[in-house]
Amino acid sequence: MQTTITKRYLALPAWLPPATRDRLAGTQVHLDRIPAAIRRRMRQPEKIRVSEHAERYRVVTDGAHVGRWRHEYAPHTVKIMDTFGKPYVREVWFCGVEQSGKTNTMINCMAWCIDCDPGNIFYLMPTEDTADKITGGKIKPVLTQSPRLARYLTGRQDDVTLSRINLNHGVTIFPAHANSASSMASWAAKHCFGDEVDKYPAMAGKEADPITLIKKRNRIYRGRYKRFFASTPAQMFIYKGTMSCPQVWEWRAQCGHCDELIEMDGDHLILDDDATAESVEAAGTVSYACNSCGAVWSEEDRLQAIRRGRWVCIKGEDIVRPTRVGFHHRAWECLDVPLVEIAIAWLKGKSGTMADKVAWANGYEATDYEHIQQERQEDSILRLVDKSLPKGVVPRDTSCLLLKVDTQRIGFFYQVWAFGYGRDLPVAMIDHGKVESFSNLIDLAAKIYTDADGKKYRSMAGFIDSGGGTNPNNPKHSRTTEVYGFCRRNPFFKPLKGRRTMEQPWDVKRLDYYPGAKGQKIAIPGGLMLYKINVTIYKNELAGKLQYESDNPGAIRFHADTGADFARQLCAEYQDDHGWWICPRNKANHHWDICVYGLAAADIVGIRNLRKPGEQTQARRIISKGVQHD
Repeated sequence: MQTTITKRYLALPAWLPPATRDRLAGTQVHLDRIPAAIRRRMRQPEKIRVSEHAERYRVVTDGAHVGRWRHEYAPHTVKIMDTFGKPYVREVWFCGVEQSGKTNTMINCMAWCIDCDPGNIFYLMPTEDTADKITGGKIKPVLTQSPRLARYLTGRQDDVTLSRINLNHGVTIFPAHANSASSMASWAAKHCFGDEVDKYPAMAGKEADPITLIKKRNRIYRGRYKRFFASTPAQMFIYKGTMSCPQVWEWRAQCGHCDELIEMDGDHLILDDDATAESVEAAGTVSYACNSCGAVWSEEDRLQAIRRGRWVCIKGEDIVRPTRVGFHHRAWECLDVPLVEIAIAWLKGKSGTMADKVAWANGYEATDYEHIQQERQEDSILRLVDKSLPKGVVPRDTSCLLLKVDTQRIGFFYQVWAFGYGRDLPVAMIDHGKVESFSNLIDLAAKIYTDADGKKYRSMAGFIDSGGGTNPNNPKHSRTTEVYGFCRRNPFFKPLKGRRTMEQPWDVKRLDYYPGAKGQKIAIPGGLMLYKINVTIYKNELAGKLQYESDNPGAIRFHADTGADFARQLCAEYQDDHGWWICPRNKANHHWDICVYGLAAADIVGIRNLRKPGEQTQARRIISKGVQHD
């Protein structure tokens, strides 16, 4: 019996240039003789929107909504994805709160690039550990569990690693981390994705900031590259980058009663007159009044209003073909953030600690925290000197004393603060000066102070600078090993280390070894806890407290012997255009630093939560503007 062999020929693709089509007209190329790898590269990409591609082909492999991607769980991401896919858009910036779909939106866009716009991809994370986690926990599962994307895997084990993923149509995915310039070097990429960019360091090693470095990876793709940056804001890149885009969009909820698009806010929360964060948390529910018609929304009404909502252009509406587009998404419009959580954070942000205010701005309003700033003069500091408070005398109604120390090459500057009660953190500096040795610090720790009634006080803890600078490009003297040894022998003292940027106001790290030369490890017997503090946050708070008048509950008072030199030190630093606090060369700022340590130490010890014996929590009167009260 004769076997019939059907020959398959390669038709000329429609996308070939006319001259090439004319030259090849009438020729036949046997398709089966072309290697599979070449056929894959000759395949014309599917013309499809990014959101449609995600709904057809994306498989979510972790989280609460495992399975096929469904827009209903994150309706706000549709426009972001489709904007990324527009041929004239080069950059998308997505500034949103936690759990607002930032990473999943980026992965959807990356999957579309792999399938419909092939080219090398950089995926930049803050650290090497987070880069490994995003590769192993999200990117690899998305590739393997989506049939559409799995066809691009080569099947070779060494082509899918934590440092590189090679696909069979010539695309390579490079996971990189922002604290290493070398991880972003050498390779070019058509597409760059920057995830959690506000957790990046200010500089990648000794080079430029990571955003600038990653943009250089696609220089050669003139007019064809795409970039996507996303993060929750933390006073670094994302909020400023988003708002600087020529076109910016914000999501608005649509009221089910009046059909108006609403920008939700705290003034329209329906709360009892004496509502506090604690009472709202205990109740477990809260309502909202429509900004337009006053209709009362339950939690379910709010969720429906979010689903009915849409993006509203707040900047650059007249730009037809923007190359950079920003999207700003707050917790108010996030389906996964309940209204009661927002109400609690709003109440804390209005009258709570600096950490509460920063948490509200960054984590709920998706903005950078802005403190009140003005130039400080010596006279403005001296006005806070209390002539009725002699040096060394403790004010009445003091909750505790703290000793704070700034380490110098020779000697130590110190202050003793007396804290009052309440979250406003009233403070009186009752002692300050300079001593020569560690033994002098032990004497200060044991010193007894009294108030006008003869009641005795002694510092409950001492916090000492670990002996180095906060700016890695301008290191100061270092007595770190001495300080660590002193603190180990004298547990009353806790070592502090300042950082310009951190994910939280303060953190604690266990130390098992003394710092030493490279390759040397000298154990710390029993270990030591190092307290790391975000000096940018606490300097912002200090600048704000120094603007209070002396009768303000949150003011800082200074004892009667406080002089002009002390005041000059509190005026030494200023903020540059990037929000960094700068101390000019040859200006002393020791007591400014110690005041910063004091605010951080108050949070570490928990002084803001102390209550006067027998005192009840004061009720706050809050009335919603959204409904009319009789």
